[in-house]
Amino acid sequence: MNDSATPLRPDALFRLRQAMREAGARIEAIRASGVATRDKADQSPVTDADEEAEAILRGALLEVEPGAIIVGEEGASAGDLPDPTRRFWLIDPLDGTRDFIAGREGYTVNLGLVIDGVPRFGMVLHPPSGRLWTGLAGQGASLERSDGVASPVSTRALPLAPALVVSHSHLDERTKAWAEAVAGATRTSAGSSIKFCLLAEGDADAYPRFGPTMEWDTAAADAVLRAAGGVTLGADGRPFAYGKAGYRNGPFLALGDPKAVAALPPFAG
Repeated sequence: MNDSATPLRPDALFRLRQAMREAGARIEAIRASGVATRDKADQSPVTDADEEAEAILRGALLEVEPGAIIVGEEGASAGDLPDPTRRFWLIDPLDGTRDFIAGREGYTVNLGLVIDGVPRFGMVLHPPSGRLWTGLAGQGASLERSDGVASPVSTRALPLAPALVVSHSHLDERTKAWAEAVAGATRTSAGSSIKFCLLAEGDADAYPRFGPTMEWDTAAADAVLRAAGGVTLGADGRPFAYGKAGYRNGPFLALGDPKAVAALPPFAG
C-alpha cells in the first residue's frame, strides 16, 4: 500500500466504502437532530457533521494504510497541513456545508487518492440519496445506489446541444460568459462535487470553474470523472494537476468527452 504505483486492495476498497457510508449516516443523523454552526478562522461555516465525518474517514484510512499522508479540510483548518508528497489522500468530509446548513441536499462526502499529481482513486457519497460514486484509474467508474446495487458509469461524446453544469452558490461572471458562448448549450446549477459526477454518468458534458476551490473539493470527483473516461484541464490546457502550493486550485474545465475541448470556446484563467 505504500508504493505509489500499487492499486488499492479489495479489502481496502471495502473498508473505505464502509467508512464512507458510516460518515454519511453520521451526517444525516446530525441533520435530523438539528445543525449547530460556528465559524472557522477563515469565516467559513463548520458543523459537528464536518468534523465527525472527517474523523471517521481519517481513522479508516489509517487502518488500511498506516502512515498515510492525509490532507483533510477540517484538519487543515486546525493547522494540520502536511506538504504534498508523491502519494497523499484528500478528504472533504462535507462538501457543500452551506447547502447542508440551509437544508438543501447539494452536499457530498469526498475521499480521493493522489499519486504523482494525478487523482487515481476517488469516492463521492451523496448522503441524502445514498448514491456512492467510485472511480479507480484503469478500472473504470461505478455508481452504487442505497440498496447496494452498483452499475458501471461512463461519459458520453459531446452532443450538438451540450449540457453544462455550474455552481449555484459560486457562479461568477467569467463562468457565465464562457457558458453563454457555448452554442446551443443548456445550463444547470448543482452543488458540491455532484457536478463532476453528472459528467461521469453521461448526464452532462462540461463543468467550467473560474472561482477558487481547494484540492479536497475536487480530487475525489475528478478521479471518478477520469476513470469514467473524462478529463479535467487547467487554464493552460494541460491535465489538471494536484499537489499544488497550499492545495489551492486555479481555474479548470472538466469534460466528459476529452475531444470536446476542440469544439468549445477557449478556456483560460
